[in-house]
Amino acid sequence: MGDGSEMADIGRFMRSVEGHAHLEKIRQGLRGRGITDVGFKNGGQWICTVLYLDDGSTLETAQPEHEIGALQGKFGNVMEREYYVDYPERRT
Repeated sequence: MGDGSEMADIGRFMRSVEGHAHLEKIRQGLRGRGITDVGFKNGGQWICTVLYLDDGSTLETAQPEHEIGALQGKFGNVMEREYYVDYPERRT
């Protein structure tokens, strides 16, 4: 998670005229659309959720619970198990 200055910058952007216009453009592009499918992809530091919309477009989103730190905290044992699937010779 970012530090306080990053959160402040996001807040400043969101309250600005340009921020409002940017977010409103996204809102208008999504309003009334239906989700036809949902997929996932590796975003490097998070799992990216891919929403497939009824007009053929896609929207990629990231949720805090899909960031690597959150996943390691909740599924660390699973990640370790899968690591040894990839590298069985490293098991001690």
